[in-house]
Amino acid sequence: MSTSDSGSSSRRFTLLLVHAHPDDECSGTGGLIIRCAEADHTTVLITCTNGDRGQVNGLSLRPEDSAGDRRRLAEVRQGELERASKILGLSRHYQLGYPDSGMAGWKSNKGPEVFANADLDEAAEKIARIIRECRPDVLVTYNEGGGYGHPDHIMTHRAAMAAAEAAADPSRLVGLPPWRVKKIYHTAWARSRMLRSWRWMRRLGKKTPLDDPNFDETKFGTPDEEITTRIDVRSVRRKKWRALFTHESQLGNNFFWWFFRLAGRWLFPDESFVLVRSEVSCPGRENCIFEGL
Repeated sequence: MSTSDSGSSSRRFTLLLVHAHPDDECSGTGGLIIRCAEADHTTVLITCTNGDRGQVNGLSLRPEDSAGDRRRLAEVRQGELERASKILGLSRHYQLGYPDSGMAGWKSNKGPEVFANADLDEAAEKIARIIRECRPDVLVTYNEGGGYGHPDHIMTHRAAMAAAEAAADPSRLVGLPPWRVKKIYHTAWARSRMLRSWRWMRRLGKKTPLDDPNFDETKFGTPDEEITTRIDVRSVRRKKWRALFTHESQLGNNFFWWFFRLAGRWLFPDESFVLVRSEVSCPGRENCIFEGL
């Protein structure tokens, strides 16, 4: 992604992404990160949890049962994240280290130690300090529903948005100059793209939400008309998939590995976002997150 794509000046910008788990950085924003890195912009990632309740493909672990196994899985995911970060070309990476809360509805959601139940002010302050240190022009995180309702994604949204406000408040975090992020985006999976993906999966014999007789498409994805920004990632798609599938404990050589390779070029030509706050004037639709800066 060059600044010339949107008619901006040749100056370099800083992008901050706040994600919940290892692998989240690749799935919805991997192409964006690669394009920014290739254009010599500074790319900064904050990963809020250690992912110790993720999937365990190819591992003899049961993270819902054993604290020891959860520690081992966290170590595995740390290694995967480090390898993915190198492929993406990240400039800096910060890990907050909170325990994973598990999927919505899991018993672990109630644990006092998990990220979903962390002190919001404390989490926001940690992120706000990084904002003041890195001085990002653009922040990317999830929407208020966490994208798909995961408790850690919802908490990530809350903490990141609170952090942006705290970082801009001169009465907070004495000792670090305040910094106001100029543009904030939420990740978005276009509803039309989501439905198309599920239809492809059904043709391949996989179970999807479309199988529910009470399926309501309005509850899934982001309405296409709400999406403000689409980043073309076709030129870096192979590199993005390579980074994503470095997270072998979560994906492995399974159906999705084949699905992305079979249908990815048609179903995922871009990554989409919703601009939720901007200090600069922007057009109704963008193809560059640095538009107007």
